[in-house]
Amino acid sequence: MAVNLDPGSLILPYAANVDVREYIKVEEIMEEYGLGPNGGLMLAHDMMAEIVEDLSNDIEDFTPDICIVDTPGQMELFAFRNIGAQIAQELTDAEKGVIYIFDGLQCKDPLNYVMNMFLASAINTKFFLPQYHLISKTDLLSEAELEEMMRWSEDPYALEESIDAKLTGMNRSMSQEMMEIIGRIGMDFDPLPVSSANNEGFADLYSKLMLTFTDGGKFTP
Repeated sequence: MAVNLDPGSLILPYAANVDVREYIKVEEIMEEYGLGPNGGLMLAHDMMAEIVEDLSNDIEDFTPDICIVDTPGQMELFAFRNIGAQIAQELTDAEKGVIYIFDGLQCKDPLNYVMNMFLASAINTKFFLPQYHLISKTDLLSEAELEEMMRWSEDPYALEESIDAKLTGMNRSMSQEMMEIIGRIGMDFDPLPVSSANNEGFADLYSKLMLTFTDGGKFTP
């Protein structure tokens, strides 16, 4: 089943079985409290803490084997404020994990790749949940581009070489410093290439989830 946790969404590209907008809508909050878009979003996210139990009950009514929760796109509002981790912990008693998506088109650049590694590491320290990394839009990447990104994930020295070769000045220095911090955190990156256009990689993701949450057993459809 699918759950939408973005109270500011106007259009969803999927059918949400449970939708936070049934309880909270950013437009209504902006009108009621006289807030702008940013203020409305922040208050909406804070108000979500009051309805976590309602959302949990809605989810449990479906008795799902797998529940995909689509979190708000504004990472700084959800992932890096206490409310995000609180909702993640309190939303049902089921085992949970975080899927972090590397935008394949953006992460061809080593600076963007390192920045995403850094953000994923920061989210990991905030949420303390199993984390899975995906490289999206692989159908739009050349074979060489995808191979290079996979090489970066397998060999930090290959990424460092690309940083030295492709970046200069502040971008190079910043990338090197972020790499040092990521190394100290000790987080592993083994991203799966996926594409929603041809469904590449989703069977592998499913297998990873099974290994984590069912000890290799199979979910009952």
